[in-house]
Amino acid sequence: MRRPDVRILVVRRDNIGDLVCTTPLFAALRAALPGARIAALVNSYNAEVLARNPDLDAVHVYTKFKHRAPGTSALGPLLARLALIRRLRRERFDVAVLARSGFDRHGLAFVRLLGIPRVIGFAPAGERPRGLTESPPVPDNAALHEVESVWQLLASLGIAAAPGPLRMFPDPARVAAWRQKVGAGDTPTLAVHVSAREATRQLAAEKWIAFLHDLRTAWPQARLALFWSPGPENDPRHPGDDAKAQQIMAGCAGLGIIPCPTATLDDLMAGLACCDAFVGADGGAMHVAAALGLPTAGLFENSPFKLAHWYPWAVKHEVIRSPTFAIGDIDPSTMVSAAMRLIGTEHAPVSASPQTGALAG
Repeated sequence: MRRPDVRILVVRRDNIGDLVCTTPLFAALRAALPGARIAALVNSYNAEVLARNPDLDAVHVYTKFKHRAPGTSALGPLLARLALIRRLRRERFDVAVLARSGFDRHGLAFVRLLGIPRVIGFAPAGERPRGLTESPPVPDNAALHEVESVWQLLASLGIAAAPGPLRMFPDPARVAAWRQKVGAGDTPTLAVHVSAREATRQLAAEKWIAFLHDLRTAWPQARLALFWSPGPENDPRHPGDDAKAQQIMAGCAGLGIIPCPTATLDDLMAGLACCDAFVGADGGAMHVAAALGLPTAGLFENSPFKLAHWYPWAVKHEVIRSPTFAIGDIDPSTMVSAAMRLIGTEHAPVSASPQTGALAG
């Protein structure tokens, strides 16, 4: 479809990292169809990913029931969703793209309410769900990155270019404020992100402390910035890591660690934009770092699927693989070696592998 005035709605309702990995698709749509109206439908949890994105004309946001404020009923989000449906119907979109690497049942149910005549998305094997008008072959997600899998949907629109990098656009004013906090100079700043929602992606405070001590010994002149999601760990919507960060800071007293709690995704973007490299678990923050162009070391469970499908896309990277299906079993010394290779410093330990992007662990 090359009609210059086509109206396209891209639906991506998942988590932060999923939406970050969809940003090359938005860029490709804009490059191929510069006069099109391109909008995104996202949720309140991941919407800040698309802030200031020049490839989009509009970002439409709804709140999932599980993300509503504590103590409130589902009525408010339901009424807001009905109002959004009415607004989107008036937009008269020509095409909806269900930008997910598998079948998006809830996304399809939503766009069916909008009266969009052409709906592109992946279907369950051997099925053609009602309302899905075009369904490319299901990608081999065990062999392809999320970016590459979602990219295959563009063939239905006649777009055949190769996928580009992830894209995010931090607020310049926030970046300036974070620059005052993190500092700048000739020595690189390493962002160390210690928060992760899933239990299998969490590393104990003691191991982060050991990593930071060993890294400081190997790289005494570095700036080390500790990033985490603030709040209590029992918050049902957004579990925080204040207690864990406090333990790490106390265990690293005297190492000059810069505390960097990020209450919002905009703050995370701006803070990481002031850094030169990133170490953290596979998750939203890791993909944000990659979208900002940071050399990235990702901590991964020993899962062939995750290692192939979710590694840091299109940046210099190190994948640090746990010996088990839990990153808590990663040895901090392995993390130090990977971080030093990533930074490219002359002080890298002699045991470090020379291959960037190789599996460590």
